[in-house]
Amino acid sequence: MSYDFELYTSRKLSLDPPKTSDGSHIRVDGPDRVEEEDIPDNYLPTVGKKRLLNRIHLEGDLKASDQENVDAWLKAVVLETKGVLIDLQTEHFETPTTSGQIAAIDIQPSNNGWMSFHFQGGEKFYETGFADMLREIALIMPEAVPTRYGYYEPLQGKVEQGDVTDLISSFKDETDIFMKSKTPFGHIFVQTPCQKTFESYPQKHSLRREFLLCNVCFELRPKLFAQPANLERLISLFEKLCVTFDVVYAEIMQTEEWGNWFWRGLPDHRPHTMCVGRAYTSVWPDVLKTGRKIGNHHHLVSSDRFGNKPPNPPRGLIAPIQTQRSPGGPTQYASIFPFDYAFDRDTYIW
Repeated sequence: MSYDFELYTSRKLSLDPPKTSDGSHIRVDGPDRVEEEDIPDNYLPTVGKKRLLNRIHLEGDLKASDQENVDAWLKAVVLETKGVLIDLQTEHFETPTTSGQIAAIDIQPSNNGWMSFHFQGGEKFYETGFADMLREIALIMPEAVPTRYGYYEPLQGKVEQGDVTDLISSFKDETDIFMKSKTPFGHIFVQTPCQKTFESYPQKHSLRREFLLCNVCFELRPKLFAQPANLERLISLFEKLCVTFDVVYAEIMQTEEWGNWFWRGLPDHRPHTMCVGRAYTSVWPDVLKTGRKIGNHHHLVSSDRFGNKPPNPPRGLIAPIQTQRSPGGPTQYASIFPFDYAFDRDTYIW
C-alpha cells in the first residue's frame, strides 16, 4: 500500500516521522520551494502564499496502532507548521483551524502544443549540442531560455540572469534532466541516447534494444498560436534548431501529447509545421513539392492562412501502432525505415 500527502508551509521545519512496525514506513521528501505555477489551480485558494512543500509517503500496511500514531503525528505537524495538509487520494485538506474538501475545477481544453525535434548523434549532443541549443534559444527567442531545471518536480535549479553554466553542468552530470521556461513556454524535455545516459543501465536493459533518436520537446502555451508575431518568431527558432540539430524529423503540433522517445517511423498525423531531414526526403520525394528548403538538406512545410497543412506521410513510412508484446519480443517498425539499424540486435549501439 502507498498513501501520499502534501504539506504546504511558510517556513522550513524538520519533520521526524514516527516509527512504525515492520512492513511499513514513512518517508518525508523536502521541503522544496515551489512557484505558483507548480501548484494545482484548485489547491491555490487553500494553500494561499505557502510555498514550501513537503511530500509525505506512507508505504506498506499500517497496523491499527501505527495508524493512530500516524494520525496524531499528522495533526501535530499541521499545528506546529501552521501548514496545509492535503490528502492526495481524497483531496481532503486540514489546517490548524479548519478542514474540508478541495474544490473541483472545470478543466477546459487548453490548445497547448509541442515543438519536437528528433535527431541522431547523441554523443555530439551530450558534448556540445545541449550548450549550442541554449545559445541559439537565447539569440532568437530569449523567453524560451529555461529558468528552472532539475530531475524531479518541483524543479529546484534556477537560471539567474541568463547564466546557464550550472544548467549545462547538471546536464553533463546526469542527462535525464528536464527544464521549465516562462510563459508562453512551459516544460522542456530532453532525452539523449549516449554513453553517459546508459552508464547505469545493464548491458541487456530493454531500452538498449530499441532504436532511439535524441528527442528535445518544448511545451507551447496557447498564446504562441494565438499571436501571429509570436508564432513567426517560434518558427524562426524551429528552423534554426532543425539545422543545428541536423534533424531526422521535427514538428510543431497543437496537442497535449508530447511523443515517445522510441523512434519507429514517422508519426501518423498532420502537424502545424514540420521539417524533414535527408533520411526521409530520400524515401518521400513528394514532400519536396510543397514548402521550402532550409539549410543544406532539410525541407520545411508549414500551415498557411488558408488552412492548408503539411501532407500526410506515405503509409510505409508511418510508425505502426504498437500492440502488447512479450518481453524481449520483436518491436514493430515502419515497413520503410531509412536507417542502418538491424532489428534483431539485442543492444543499441550509439
